[in-house]
Order: sequence, then structure tokens, then C-alpha cells
Amino acid sequence: MAVLSKFDAAGAARMERMYSSPPIVEQRAWTRSALALKAGECGLEIGCGVGFLACEMAREVGPEGRIACIDNSPAMIAAARARAEREGLAERMQFSLGDAGQLIFQSAAFDFVVAVQVYLYVSEIERALAEAARVLRPDGRMVIVDTDWDSCVWLTGDRERHKRIQEARLREFGQPHLPPALPRLLQRTGLEVVKVQALPILNLRYDDDSFSAGLANSTPKIVTQFGISPAEADAWLSDVKSRTGDGDYFFSLNRYLFLSHPMPRR
Repeated sequence: MAVLSKFDAAGAARMERMYSSPPIVEQRAWTRSALALKAGECGLEIGCGVGFLACEMAREVGPEGRIACIDNSPAMIAAARARAEREGLAERMQFSLGDAGQLIFQSAAFDFVVAVQVYLYVSEIERALAEAARVLRPDGRMVIVDTDWDSCVWLTGDRERHKRIQEARLREFGQPHLPPALPRLLQRTGLEVVKVQALPILNLRYDDDSFSAGLANSTPKIVTQFGISPAEADAWLSDVKSRTGDGDYFFSLNRYLFLSHPMPRR
């Protein structure tokens, strides 16, 4: 399997809250703008999560278009399918359990492919990118949005403890620093980068429904798998959540959007 992490029902519920927050809503708008979707097109989302972006794309491609969605988590597939049904979009969408490193689709099947916050979990990254390139049509386009976790800035009361927490969290990922390497990796797979854009997430207050709150609350369960004691993880989380006064809270993280096209075949 190329994908390292799976998300359960609790993870799906957390993503519902995090991905409803304004910075992530704006990120999806940027992603759709970069894709420049057209009515009647056929696209693939690798790692559809709970289906926010997939449903938005399905509306844009219209009744004649199709959006295929894969995820390696049954809970995510169930949540995304339920969203499509609620929004009356199920007939133009297909949901499948799948692996980014071994796509189940025919070559040249899609006008576009999109993968948002997926490849950081992938161990065999070159294989996964080659699979995405394979299923793209010669005039297609691909959008990848991913994070370099060196860009994460968080105000905490104990910098040394915070550093230990963050280093343990990075062990969850297969590619925690992917964006700087993506232009070279995409070129190797026959994809030419035509646009790169930084997408900042900035939270200046702690809010239970914010992106950073969801990230914070998920951290103790993850880092205690990688050598951090429960007491230290809980102390870190308590510090983050206690920062409710003016100027007491700061979180910033950069995601990076890459738009690429297949290179002309010679």
C-alpha cells in the first residue's frame, strides 16, 4: 500500500468541522479556480475525504460530467457518499476504496485529477504521481495541494516541548516536506508545472471549529504513538487551548498549490 494513514469515523467527524472553516473553504475555491472546470468533464479526486471538494466539483461539471472519488478509508467514503446523496449529486459521482499508488482506472480516463493533502501520507510518492499522470488525458491537468510542515508556526508556552511534539507528529507522514520536491518529481512523471501558489492558513484565536483546533485536538493521539508520553501531550494541548485572551493565540501554516499539465509527447 502506498498510503500510510487511514481515517476512522472520529477522523471523518473531525474533518467535517475543520474543512468547514473559512480558510479551507477559500482553499477549495482556489483549487477549483486552478482546475478551471468545464461542464461535461470527467475528473478524479484522489483522497476525497468527506466529500466537500468532490461535491463542489460535481456541481461545476454539471449533469453530463462525472467525478470519480477514491479514498483508503471506508469511513471517509461513507461520509462523502452521504454528502453527495444529501446534495442531490450522487448520480454524477462514483466512490471507491482505493490506493493512490495503484489507481483502478484505465489510462487517459480523466480530464483532470486533483489530490489535496493526500501525498504527504504516501510512502511511494513517485509511483503515486506516475499513476496520476497515467490516468490523465494528454490535454488534461492536475492540481496538487500539500503542506511543507516546516511552515507551521504555533505560539506555545514551552518551545522545547512544542518542538518534541511537532517532531513526533511528523512521523505520521510519509512526505512531511513534499512541496519543494514536487516540481522535480512531477517532471520525472511527464507533468510540467505551470503554476505554484501558496495558500496560507492563519488562526489568531482558538475556536473549536477552526482548522488549528482540529489539528491540536488530534495531536495527542498521534504523538503518543511516537514516543511522547500522554502527560506531555496533554500538557501541550492544555496550553494551546488555554490561550483565549487577545494576542495569546497564533497559528499559521502554508499549503502549496501546484497546477501541472502533461508534457507533449515527442
